[in-house]
Amino acid sequence: MVGKFDFRYHGKIPSKYIKLWNQISYKTHKPFSGFIDSISRQHAKSIHWWVSSPASRNTFTSPLFHYCCCISLLQELILKKEIVSEIIVDSKAFKKIIEDYLAKEGRIARVTFARVPVKQRLKNLVRPIYMIFSLPLKQLRLFFAAKLTRSLRKPLPTEPLTLIDTFIYSSNTDDRHYTGITDVLTEGERKTVYFMPLFHKPVNLLLLFRKLRTDRNNFLLKEDFLKIRDYFLGWQYLWHLYRKKISPCFFSGVDISSLVREEFRSFKSVSSSYISLLNYRFVKRLRQTDIKIRFFLNWFENQAVDKVLNAGFNQFYPGIPSIGYQGFIVTPHYLCIYPTIIEKENNVIPKEVAVIGRGLINLARKFCPDLNVSVAPAFRFQGIWENRKYYPEDHIFTIMIALPLTLDIGDEILKLLERYLKKKDLAGVRFRIKQHPDNTPEMIKKQFASLWPEQFKFVNGDFNDCVEKSNLLVSTGSSSCMHTLAKGIPVIIVGSQSGLTHNPIPPGIEQDLWQLCYSVDELSYAIDFYMHRDGETLYQHEMIGEKIRNEYFEPVTRDAVRKFFKFVD
Repeated sequence: MVGKFDFRYHGKIPSKYIKLWNQISYKTHKPFSGFIDSISRQHAKSIHWWVSSPASRNTFTSPLFHYCCCISLLQELILKKEIVSEIIVDSKAFKKIIEDYLAKEGRIARVTFARVPVKQRLKNLVRPIYMIFSLPLKQLRLFFAAKLTRSLRKPLPTEPLTLIDTFIYSSNTDDRHYTGITDVLTEGERKTVYFMPLFHKPVNLLLLFRKLRTDRNNFLLKEDFLKIRDYFLGWQYLWHLYRKKISPCFFSGVDISSLVREEFRSFKSVSSSYISLLNYRFVKRLRQTDIKIRFFLNWFENQAVDKVLNAGFNQFYPGIPSIGYQGFIVTPHYLCIYPTIIEKENNVIPKEVAVIGRGLINLARKFCPDLNVSVAPAFRFQGIWENRKYYPEDHIFTIMIALPLTLDIGDEILKLLERYLKKKDLAGVRFRIKQHPDNTPEMIKKQFASLWPEQFKFVNGDFNDCVEKSNLLVSTGSSSCMHTLAKGIPVIIVGSQSGLTHNPIPPGIEQDLWQLCYSVDELSYAIDFYMHRDGETLYQHEMIGEKIRNEYFEPVTRDAVRKFFKFVD
């Protein structure tokens, strides 16, 4: 009989309750966002609030949503008169909240604060001091790399610029977000289009900046406009975090203001907050140089960095059109991607949000019914519309495993498949693993932490080519699932064994072409079903794929791109 619950962030919910946990998590989306909005009303005029971890609603970096789901689960367990003998927590504020709630309900249960290793406690103590000095120094490296390569800078055109917010990973300047976006433009149109990069784990900075300055595409580097004093304004934010006052605020009848204060003082996501403030200063500096902008395109996940970038353009370039491009289809638990009414009212989102298919319009309006939403080309998914180049080999059933960025979630997928391997005779079946670009096979094998199955083989190359060579995809959480369905190839979503299940497939798509599996038995049934489809079923699945392609992936054409950029003849 289960009586012990692990309510730590990333803790493991007992398997008996995992489906209930996921049901509750979906029901918690709206009240949680409403809870954050209630705090935002108190602090909406402060730019420091909008760059904070609680305001982000980013469920992958902020634990607040998790704790709210835990409260809802506990309330459900008490309502069902389930036995709760012990609760493990990793937050002192949450421990007090749970103890007070149990006492109020007349329930007796031990609430245990998980022991924090000495090394981690020391890190927590020195983190504020470390952040004060390390944040400016890390970013100043970019500033000085820009100064040393300034002689290679291209002269800016006299015409107003089209700015595209993007990311540079490591030292790779290849575009991973708007594949081919400028290919259909004329030379005259292309010369005013400038990519505005944010750097993720950059290496060999001088070489990287030289590449950017001489690249075929135009890059507008923020470091060319920022001043040294801008890099030290983040210190004000760190002081602001420590002094932040939060009035009592209630989720499901429980005051959790102490959790919000605790998150502020833990300095969670402070690096992201600091970079966000630099972005705001960059837009201000850009305006001071009197550079004219005609259009701003934001890669829009509505994280802190997006909120403040949009706040900057809305304040300093109020007359220009701005679009937040959501060139992806992800788990609905990634709550920050859905703007709220309060965010719209306070001008921290773009004037328009663009999704990659008309089937996603209503989803984008989840928390903001009057959000201005349009449909834009699905740049990263052009392979969906190309004639198929590959087909699976005859007499071999190829299962492709697309792993997400998060290593522990990917490990759950591999562990479930490993148990399936031990259960079934799999002659004529092979497994091909496509890792996330930010991970390596060595990292994945290290996380797996046991004997690596010889059937698991890694593959490289274009995702579209790999999936065309496959009979089935096993994955969770990412746009790759919808990409695969649009090719008429079935997908199995692996349900989490201990936490949130990240299912990116929108409601309304026939589940015959995809299945959600939590157990080995469910996985075995689903694989057998797709392995033994007859001709009629294969045809029906191809028709479902065509419907998905038309509904969720807008083709990339010259007319569509020019309309997206709001070019006028």
